[in-house]
Amino acid sequence: MVDWCGFMAIIDIIVGVKNEKQYIERCIKSLMRQTIKDIDILVVDGLSEDNTREIVRGLMEEDSRIKLLTNPQEKISSGRNIGLIASKSDYVAYLDGHTYVNENWLEILITSLKRCQNNYNLAGIGSTYASPDDDSPFGKTVAYCVQSIFGGLGTSFTEEKEIHPVETVAFALHKRDLLDKEGVNYDENMSHCEDTDFNHRLVKKGYILLKHPDALVYQYRRKNLGEFFTQMVKYGNGRYKLMHKYKETLKYYHLIPVLAIFYLLFAFISVIIFLINQLSLYYLSLTLSPVFLYLIIDIMYTFMIMIRHRSLKHVSALLIFPAIHIGYGTGFIRGFIFD
Repeated sequence: MVDWCGFMAIIDIIVGVKNEKQYIERCIKSLMRQTIKDIDILVVDGLSEDNTREIVRGLMEEDSRIKLLTNPQEKISSGRNIGLIASKSDYVAYLDGHTYVNENWLEILITSLKRCQNNYNLAGIGSTYASPDDDSPFGKTVAYCVQSIFGGLGTSFTEEKEIHPVETVAFALHKRDLLDKEGVNYDENMSHCEDTDFNHRLVKKGYILLKHPDALVYQYRRKNLGEFFTQMVKYGNGRYKLMHKYKETLKYYHLIPVLAIFYLLFAFISVIIFLINQLSLYYLSLTLSPVFLYLIIDIMYTFMIMIRHRSLKHVSALLIFPAIHIGYGTGFIRGFIFD
């Protein structure tokens, strides 16, 4: 593949998209402005029904480094594999169509990878999530919630202060020949948690993944509580599939939302028994005490977010935290029952 200077590209960036007309232009233009110029931008479209493809074609007329590929299966994992097959560069990175990056994003990743590979058996170095300045108040609140311990424990969303090893990471840069040598690609049966699955296979082979706090990827979030809750259900289902595939990936904190679902069913039954006068108020209070404790923590973290970011608009965190936990737990149980 050839960049704008006529040399083989150093880095291929795989951009998976589907119906991203609102965000795709900003995403691609942020890559066009990278300080490292020897790149190819591989946009893999999952049969978009809006004018995403037309926007990409228009940008292709401005910059020959942009390539448009088609992903007939429409899955993120299959799109990434299509990009990997098309890639011919020394390094490969990836983004999603509803993200954008600073102009030094690739420079930070490749410089750090080259510097750290002498100290680690390094498979790749990944990015840190950030909230776009123009994201909706709800989207920003989601970002702040998943970056907290209460909302994002054990995920790649949590905030970091320095480069360090992680079990999984998002928007990473990898050496292409390493992926070829190890035969690692994306499992197309994984509709969610495909990155965690991909990363785990590298870790199982003895490699280290690093996360860089300054390689920021600005991601637009779901626009309302319903869409976000659906996303969490799918994520919980993906986590179950990952656990079923690799038992060792299951951590204690993955089961807390699952146990919470069963507890809520128990609490609901207890309330019904109380209402028909078969349970005393004292025992009902004991039964519901975890609910009161959860609400206190929920309110506490909501106030922390509102105070830290100086806005009453983040009061929606009161509902976002339960959506994270209940949605994830529901998806995990659904995976157990139906998968």
